[in-house]
Amino acid sequence: MSGDAPRPEYKDYYYILGIRPDATNAEIQDAYHDLYERYGPHVSVGGYDPEMLLKTYKDISEAYEILMDPEKRRQYDLKNREYINKGDLRSLWTRFTSSAVQKKSEEKSKEPAVDLEMPLQVTLKEAIKGAKKQLVIEEPKRCDDCVEFKPIQRMQCPNCRGLGYTSLKRDEEIELPKGMYDKMQIRFAEKGKYDLQAGHRGDLIVQISLKPHPFLGVLGRDLTCTLPLTIYEAVLGAEIEVPTATGKAFMKIQPLTQPGRVYRLKGLGLAGADQLVTIEIVVPEKLSDKQKGLFLQLKELAEEKNPREKLIKEVERLG
Repeated sequence: MSGDAPRPEYKDYYYILGIRPDATNAEIQDAYHDLYERYGPHVSVGGYDPEMLLKTYKDISEAYEILMDPEKRRQYDLKNREYINKGDLRSLWTRFTSSAVQKKSEEKSKEPAVDLEMPLQVTLKEAIKGAKKQLVIEEPKRCDDCVEFKPIQRMQCPNCRGLGYTSLKRDEEIELPKGMYDKMQIRFAEKGKYDLQAGHRGDLIVQISLKPHPFLGVLGRDLTCTLPLTIYEAVLGAEIEVPTATGKAFMKIQPLTQPGRVYRLKGLGLAGADQLVTIEIVVPEKLSDKQKGLFLQLKELAEEKNPREKLIKEVERLG
C-alpha cells in the first residue's frame, strides 16, 4: 500500500462508537448501550429517513460485535494498525470519507435525476396563445451544518434533525408554448427539483389541464359553443359577433339557417383545431299586435307543407 490512501473497505469502528482506540470493554459497552437506546430498532424517530436509521444502527452493531470480541478486535487492530498508529486517525478518516463522498458525487452526477411531474391549469386563451407562468418548486438542499459528519452526529443536527438535508422553495418561471391542449405534457429540461442522489436537477414535466370556460366547451381539440339567433337572423341571414377563447370573431349566417346547424370557425380551437358553433333559434316571448299581424300574413303566404304530415302518416301505417 502506498501513500496515505485508506483501503476502501476500512471502517473506523472506534469513530462510529465515539470512543478512543484504547477503550476498555466497559467503555465499549457503555457507548453501545447509549447509542442503542437512541437509535435501536425499538425506537421510533419521527421525521428521519428509515434507510439512514437502519444503516446507522447496522454500523453501530457491527462495530460493537467486532470490538467486544478480543480476537476479532486484535485482527481488526492488526489489519488497520497503520491508521491507528498514525496518531491522527480522525484526520485520516475525514480524508477518506471526504474522498469517498467526492468520488460518489462524481459518479452520481452521471446518473439521471428523478423528474418532477406537476399539474398545471391554464385558460383556453393561454392554451391557444401561450403564456408565462411562475411556479413554486420545493426541493431538498444538502445540510451544510453536518454534511461532513458521520450518521450518529447528524442525528443531533438542529438544522436538519439528522436527515442530512433541508427543504427550500424556489421560484421558477416557465414559458408555455402556443397550441396546448388538455392532458398535454410539456418537458422543461433541468427545471425540476434537485436530486441529492444524482447531484443535479431533474426535468420538470408539466401536465396541462384546461380551466372550465363559461361559454366554450371542449371536444377533443375543437372548441364548441351554442349560439342563439333571433328568428329573423335565422330566416334572413346576418353577420354576427361570436365569442371565442381569444376575443371575438365575425361570422356570416346564411339565410334560412335551421336550428342545430353547425358552423365551423377555422383555426380558433386548440392546437390549430376549430371552433364549432351550433345554432339555436330563439322564439320571441311576446309580440305586439302589429308583429302578430305580420306573422299572420306570412302564414297565409307560406307555401310549406305541414312538417308533421309525413310523421303522422308513418305512425298510422305502423298502427
